[in-house]
Amino acid sequence: MYEHVCRALLKKGVRLIYTTNRAVGKTLERLQGEFPFMHHEVSLNEKIAFELALTGSYASKKTACIFSTEGLYDALDPVMSSAYTGVIGGFLIVCIQETMEEITPIGPFSKLPVITAEGEDALAGSIEFGYAISEKYEIPVLIQAMPDETVQRSTFNIESEPLSAQSLNSTFNAQHSKFTKDPGRWAATPKFRYELHKQLNEKIERIREEFETYDGNVITKKGRTGIITYRHSSSEFFDDDVSILYLATVFPVPVKLVDAFLADVDEVFMAEGPYPAIRMQIGDRAKIISEPSLGIRKRSKPEETMYGFTVIRETLGPASSINMAHGIKKVEPDRMILATTFEDYFFHSGMPAVVNTVYNNSVFLLLVMGCRREEEVQRIMEGYGCRNFYHINEPSGIERFKEITEFTVLFYKGII
Repeated sequence: MYEHVCRALLKKGVRLIYTTNRAVGKTLERLQGEFPFMHHEVSLNEKIAFELALTGSYASKKTACIFSTEGLYDALDPVMSSAYTGVIGGFLIVCIQETMEEITPIGPFSKLPVITAEGEDALAGSIEFGYAISEKYEIPVLIQAMPDETVQRSTFNIESEPLSAQSLNSTFNAQHSKFTKDPGRWAATPKFRYELHKQLNEKIERIREEFETYDGNVITKKGRTGIITYRHSSSEFFDDDVSILYLATVFPVPVKLVDAFLADVDEVFMAEGPYPAIRMQIGDRAKIISEPSLGIRKRSKPEETMYGFTVIRETLGPASSINMAHGIKKVEPDRMILATTFEDYFFHSGMPAVVNTVYNNSVFLLLVMGCRREEEVQRIMEGYGCRNFYHINEPSGIERFKEITEFTVLFYKGII
């Protein structure tokens, strides 16, 4: 699927593509000769990739990020401001769903348009439409790409065929970056945020109107019981005489289309992910008989133990375990704490967390997994004043560090 995503983007004239997936990076390397106008990078983490792409779109470049749906959550800081600042060149964030994690909640949360796409035809259509929306309304657009080999449909009315690579290359060789200085927009400081907020609300309503006629939204009328979903697989759990509204535009929901569907049925089931992104946008929910499928995971007090240590894992984001361990240790100083993280997460958000830990003389055990860059991590930590480093070859090696009196770091090649 990676090559299909990359080709679909490049044939729409994308100049800058950023990712954190090395397989995507290798695919783009293979395509570089065919599309020499393209610049791509494999960034250290999603936050960096998103910020690089966002900056390119400020300068009128058509840009894209290719993430996993889970990875987008690691870039929430810049994502949450990007709807306000907007873009000049079109900007798509294509998130490939490889786990159960979905990006549908981010739409209402960030006010960024969200389009879902199942299968290659739908993805091509969503990229075409997504760039049209992004360029017209100067806003980033999120696409959740869901691989599905069972989907066989071509409902999209693509107005223009993608240009050839030769034509694209000659066109972009003559283009230059453009950037108009406008602190009121690009800075998005509190002084200007209110005006940007009003403008954003107006954009969302105009985009909602555009979504009313999106070819990816399909109504199948059969019976007086209906389903609203963005997954074709949802229909497998219902009888053949059920009417279906396949709603690819998760945010903002095209309310006229939804209201028209609701008018033709007596009862409606919502078949969406663990967060009711569509349901919460429907004003009149009288006919919706299913309970909202919140499915929000409750975060309980950590109970995992290992060799006498309370284990703190990444539950709030990359390297969050370090800050969590520090906080727990300060509240319960007698508890033995083992925080776990990955070396890539250390470079993502772990460095300031370690600085804070050392500065405040916190005492716990940090296990860094991965170890392709063990020496580099160690050199950086030494610069922060940390001196206690050990490498373990087996998980049982953790047991030897029950009596530590200083912040101590263990390196392990693998995952525990």
